[in-house]
Amino acid sequence: MAMWSLLRAWWASKLGRDERGQGTTEYVLLILGVVLFLIVAAFALQNILNNAIDKISTWISQQNAP
Repeated sequence: MAMWSLLRAWWASKLGRDERGQGTTEYVLLILGVVLFLIVAAFALQNILNNAIDKISTWISQQNAP
């Protein structure tokens, strides 16, 4: 029985997961997800953003300098 416990403990130590660097990887994946979301949103809203920029440019060009 003691041999079985020893073998089980040894096997568990070999299968143990090394979690060093896991936090950094999770942050990088989170930042990557946010960046990808922003890129997709920019492409999806491209017409709306272009219209807004055109309206702002037109408004600025119509203003008289002091």
